Amino acid sequence: MRDVELRLLSKKEIIEVVSSSDVVVEILDIRVPESLRNRFLENIALRNRKRLILLLNKRDLVPRDVAREWVEYYRSIGLEAYAVSILMGGLRSFEKILREYEGRGKIYFSVFGAPKVGKSSLINYFKKKRSASVSKYPGTPGYTRHVQLYKISPDIYFIDTPGVLSIEYDSLERMIRTAPPEKLSNPVKIALELIRRIQANTPGSLEKSLGVSSEDPEEILREYALKRRWFYETDKEPNIEEASRDIIRRYLDGRIIYYTRPPKRDVEKIFGEEK
Repeated sequence: MRDVELRLLSKKEIIEVVSSSDVVVEILDIRVPESLRNRFLENIALRNRKRLILLLNKRDLVPRDVAREWVEYYRSIGLEAYAVSILMGGLRSFEKILREYEGRGKIYFSVFGAPKVGKSSLINYFKKKRSASVSKYPGTPGYTRHVQLYKISPDIYFIDTPGVLSIEYDSLERMIRTAPPEKLSNPVKIALELIRRIQANTPGSLEKSLGVSSEDPEEILREYALKRRWFYETDKEPNIEEASRDIIRRYLDGRIIYYTRPPKRDVEKIFGEEK
């Protein structure tokens, strides 16, 4: 399958789409949502008094208490958030929102997301389920020819943006998500940092997911390469570059147990108030 070059949305494009929307949907990977939030998008949506919804996707990849904590955390700071699993059909909360708008005239939902969070999966889910027609989005020529408008029901339309949101604050996630693993220039450096994060947030995960017993990140790469029988042809040493790419790929595919939790201080405040 040929790789398609990622197209990042400009701030001008974000403003144009948001201004034409009634509801703005930002899809995040629930494992690392804070790393993938786009504050510019959120600020534009709220400044223009649009309903902003955070869909925390891949709920099936984290424990229930982690999903609950993230939803409660975002709601505690004034953001509407729902934990969903698009590929597993877990969209009940979002479908309920869509039903709220039935019979109220045309309502436009714009859908945004960083690379590999499930933006295309959400669009495809509703296209297959309900989409009656596909048309070009009305507006200025040039930019708008890339935007697609999908009619989901008589009243509901999805605006599919022509690209993905930039990852603003997390350089590791930016490197991992904006290029295929086989095209990364330094996969070992990236994998080592990813391993450190996995160890810090989900201890014991790599032993369960990869079958390795080492704790040193570099030794983990060597052990995993040996386990998979990946060797450099020149010196027959363990091919740690291939091991690195595979670990990155497994993380993106959800085959490595890894997730983060909300800032501890905020979570304690949230649940302290409920007592």
